[in-house]
Amino acid sequence: MTQIMTLTIDGIEVTVSRGATILDAAEKAGVKIPSLCHDKRLTPFGSCRLCMVELKGREGKLIPACFSPARNGMEVITTSPGILEARRTQLQLILLHHPLECPTCDQAGACSLQDLVYEYGITDNPYRLEKSHRGITAAVKETLLIGSMARRESRRCILCGRCVRICEELQGVKEIDFVGRGFKTTIGTDFDRDLQCEFCGQCISTCPVGALTTSLISRQARHWELKKERALCPYCGCGCTLMMGIKDNRVRTVTSDCAAGCNGGNLCVKGRYGWEYIHSEERLETPLVRRDGRLTPCSWEQALAEIARSFNKIKDEHGSDAIGSIASARITNEEAYLLQKFMRSAVGTNNIDTSAGFTYQGLMALGEALGYPAMTNAISELREADVILAVRSDAQETHPMVKLEVIMGLNRNRSWLIVANSYETWLHARAHCAIIYRPGTEVAFLNGLMHIILEEKLEDGGFIAERTRGFEELKAALTPYDPPSVEKITGIGSNLLIAAARRFARAEKASILISSGLGLRGDERNSALAASNLALITGNIGKPSAGVNILSEKCNSQGVLDMGLTPEYLPGYRDLQNGSERRAFELAWNARLPSRPGLTALQMLQGAEQGDIRALYLVGENPLLTYPDSNQTLRALKKAEMVVVQDLFLSDTAREAHVVLPALGFPEKEGTVTSIERRVQKFARILAPEGGARTDFEIILSLSRLLGCEMSCPNPRQALQEIALLVPFYKGIAWESIPNSGIQWPVNHPAAGGTAHLYAEGFPRGKASLTPALYTPPQADHATKYPFCLITAQSLFHSGSLSLYSRCLKEVSPEGCAELNASDASRLGITSGDPVTVSSPRGSVTVASKITDRTPPGSVIMPCHFDGVRVNALTDKTCPLTRVTVEQAERGEKRSRTNL
Repeated sequence: MTQIMTLTIDGIEVTVSRGATILDAAEKAGVKIPSLCHDKRLTPFGSCRLCMVELKGREGKLIPACFSPARNGMEVITTSPGILEARRTQLQLILLHHPLECPTCDQAGACSLQDLVYEYGITDNPYRLEKSHRGITAAVKETLLIGSMARRESRRCILCGRCVRICEELQGVKEIDFVGRGFKTTIGTDFDRDLQCEFCGQCISTCPVGALTTSLISRQARHWELKKERALCPYCGCGCTLMMGIKDNRVRTVTSDCAAGCNGGNLCVKGRYGWEYIHSEERLETPLVRRDGRLTPCSWEQALAEIARSFNKIKDEHGSDAIGSIASARITNEEAYLLQKFMRSAVGTNNIDTSAGFTYQGLMALGEALGYPAMTNAISELREADVILAVRSDAQETHPMVKLEVIMGLNRNRSWLIVANSYETWLHARAHCAIIYRPGTEVAFLNGLMHIILEEKLEDGGFIAERTRGFEELKAALTPYDPPSVEKITGIGSNLLIAAARRFARAEKASILISSGLGLRGDERNSALAASNLALITGNIGKPSAGVNILSEKCNSQGVLDMGLTPEYLPGYRDLQNGSERRAFELAWNARLPSRPGLTALQMLQGAEQGDIRALYLVGENPLLTYPDSNQTLRALKKAEMVVVQDLFLSDTAREAHVVLPALGFPEKEGTVTSIERRVQKFARILAPEGGARTDFEIILSLSRLLGCEMSCPNPRQALQEIALLVPFYKGIAWESIPNSGIQWPVNHPAAGGTAHLYAEGFPRGKASLTPALYTPPQADHATKYPFCLITAQSLFHSGSLSLYSRCLKEVSPEGCAELNASDASRLGITSGDPVTVSSPRGSVTVASKITDRTPPGSVIMPCHFDGVRVNALTDKTCPLTRVTVEQAERGEKRSRTNL
């Protein structure tokens, strides 16, 4: 039970929870106490000594408010002649080393030290000292001064330590620290080595002065000229809130507010620097129509009419099912809802899908087992977990905010971390139990954990009996997964497997992480079912800091699933019990819904190659770059009669289209998206569109009218109203009632911002299902001819679409590479940087090589979403395991080249 403390701050009574500091209490009471070393995201440090206060009865004895815990009955004095004089003196001492160059400092107008000097009236300094240059070594300086991203002015450093602490406490990198002693103390790296950095910009975000600033704003704008507008990050599924500084209708800088959104002021490198795509000169502005084999500009009326004529012709000659649509999981909820409604009502087909069907199979399996197709808990709950099991999850690369929560769990809660993957991830070095298994054997590993738990009677029998069904069938199915058998399949030592199982089962709160995405191939459905079974038999469902958390790839992967952007799932429709309800539902759509099952994205592409699918409508999707087997995708695009691509850029896929429609990005439109933790967040238009591009919503609406179907939701806000009526778990969500931090569906607890963790009050179907998930060995052809196993991994710096148009991200990560184990490279005579050709039965890619410790022998790791390197040209759509050869290429051969 939380203990409440009551105290007074300058005569104002305030109550806080146990563990709060005097500074926390003062903030709650609305009393300002100055500080330069304090950041809400960090543990108290107490170095600047500006937050000194007095306690009544102990006047004259100053204590730091940021470091002193609040106690019952305290009477705190924050302003007195002695306190004010102490603060002025401390500011003067700080200014001994800090140059007064505010007119030329990029931080002017947003500098905490500048504000305090003004507030306390510091006009002179009685102290004198020969100024020391707080520099850093040339090697570190050269690395840190990335021209497009960061700017270091070491003379302005006040040694508050915030950059050091945020790098250690939140990022877990520990890349910089205090170096030297006394007046010679600086901030640098150990032994003056070069930085090995994520370029997250967290150090810049916490710097209270102008020692660390972003180069993007330099000589472009002053802080007081910027209009700060709230936006949402368009990259991974974490749902981070951005604060965009805008001048002259252009984004000049991106920060984040600790008080807004679920990310608590934290951002990764893509969130902080990946926004340059908005103003890219390569943005599409005019519709294009293919004439005489070339894409030529045309008017919107001509482009839309061309599409409508083609769709109507194909419907008349071949039927509605000859048309299919594949959409990106980066469109809004309202656009996804309207698109699938357009396909089902205006076109008359269920051929609608997203992300090749790979990324949501795990979520659908959770829906079958537990009730909702969604991860079960909030991201922030990870920091309180006793055990975190990360399976096939490299959160540092795919979901940096999830990694941040894991690091906080390790640092603040002493959480026990188990990491299991087919290669060594960043988290392996921080794990208490680090496991490497053979690619594609996740299901056997999870079943092995359960076998040990049941064998040693470590399961939660009460939870199993009261809240699950199918236990006996599951127990029988787990019999073959004893430790020796699992070791033969996975390569995991029995002792390591047993240690992991025991630790997980004995934890009061254990959380499971599984990443999913187009590049992370595996048995999505059975992996999710096995993880669900593991959580259920240990009672780790329906409570905080537990559950099964599938980390979907894109910013609205959860939302497009909720909206029914799949061939088999229409929101709300399958849950209606009788014919009258279904007729009422169809009436709301102004059409009778097709009863035939639809095709998946992969089936549509195969159907296009075979001539069964005559038209493809691709909304924000670039399957030539991101889908497996680019050869087959290219053949499908060339065979189709009509390919419509709706995107921000002329992508590889758009170059093959018959009609290209220019779309707008997030800051140029309004709508909602749903993060991986079911958090529905809204955003408004904050930039006026330049050129002739339109929102996806407007384009779909116009096409629907041309096909004779007038939609009942003419704008995104009315679409959200319809969604709240027809999608059961969006009931109670309205545009006006969504707070800035978002709301988590289902809205059973609106005052608390929705439902943080699912199933606390039971399962929708009464009991959860324990469904056996059997391991099936992945099929791999040509194992002798192709001796290496290809592991496709995701990149911290690139997503395969928007990030490729960011100058900053291309600067720190300019090209993809093939990562090899040192023993394999030595055997092949390859050194780091040599061009190598990686080949499979479907094609070859020539890239630079890189020798790494994380690559297992017999494997090669390559980024799956990178410009110029279509790694997916090597992979197969149906087989998750790809075998390849690696050969040294000719020295003069161009890198980053794909042969289709």
